Amino acid sequence: MRQEIPTIVFSGRGENKAVLGTPSTHSSFAQSKTPITPSTHSLRLCFRFYPRISDYDVAQLKCVGPKLVPFFKTVSIYFVLFGDAERSSVFFCIAKCLPIVSLILFVLLHGMSLNEYYRYSRLILIGLISSCIGDAFLVWKHAYMNFECGLLMFAIAQFSYAKAFGFRPFSPYAGAVFVLLGFLVYSYLKPGMTGMMEYLAPFYLILICVMGWRAVARVQFFDDLWTWTKLCGCAGALCFMISDLTIAVDLFRFSVPFAHQIIMVTYYAAQFGISLSVVDSQVEEVIRIQTQDQSLDYKSHLEYISGHLHFDRRSRVFRPFASVKQE
Repeated sequence: MRQEIPTIVFSGRGENKAVLGTPSTHSSFAQSKTPITPSTHSLRLCFRFYPRISDYDVAQLKCVGPKLVPFFKTVSIYFVLFGDAERSSVFFCIAKCLPIVSLILFVLLHGMSLNEYYRYSRLILIGLISSCIGDAFLVWKHAYMNFECGLLMFAIAQFSYAKAFGFRPFSPYAGAVFVLLGFLVYSYLKPGMTGMMEYLAPFYLILICVMGWRAVARVQFFDDLWTWTKLCGCAGALCFMISDLTIAVDLFRFSVPFAHQIIMVTYYAAQFGISLSVVDSQVEEVIRIQTQDQSLDYKSHLEYISGHLHFDRRSRVFRPFASVKQE
């Protein structure tokens, strides 16, 4: 007997979007044999079911690679001109912000809309814009309240990233690790905090630890559901924590050797990794929306989808099976 399980049905190559449906919808769609290619937003469904998924990974990277050229160019320009130390000038501010502006354009070019399937991309975009404004404030961080304003903008960025990563699965063990890490860092930095930073720094520390926790939990290593985009988001979050920890230690405890280089390399790597995580975010959002009010969990949706799509080794695209699996 056929069981009507809510799942994902992908529209044709021209519309570039995923829609909701049931196995019966899948059946009619399967007859069209419409390929799902990297040109759509249905990137990376459940790689562990396909023996040569690395070919598909290459196709995805070729698709997004050209959009990242401005980022690598602007980062190179920044380190060539200001790799030794920071400056307090308009030109330095422009050079520092341009790589983040490039990532903002990358997220926009990948796709943006006000509908619910682009929720993840919108939150990452808000985080990038807030970070860019925060960077501008920190160029003149010794001016009155500029450092505090920059910290506030980065707090908004961390909140946006954490909200984008979501709270499913909850992963309490990973949360406990980040709580312990945050407590140890705060205990170490507290003697050097004065004035308003006694209140702002702990608040920001909580936000960035929550962001790191949600990025790690989202990967789902032990459920064998990790994807390269989730790994990029996780690596980006951890790099962000390293960058901000270096800033805090240099500010509150002692002068860190090569602090400028460490901070900026890890910061740009962090924003790069988090931005890359938008590549297959539309599929993730469809599954998230469908599993909110359904008995099926995230893994069940992916396993069901894997039963209706196979990887064509010759054309290197996903195609629907000719028939629908009977439950």
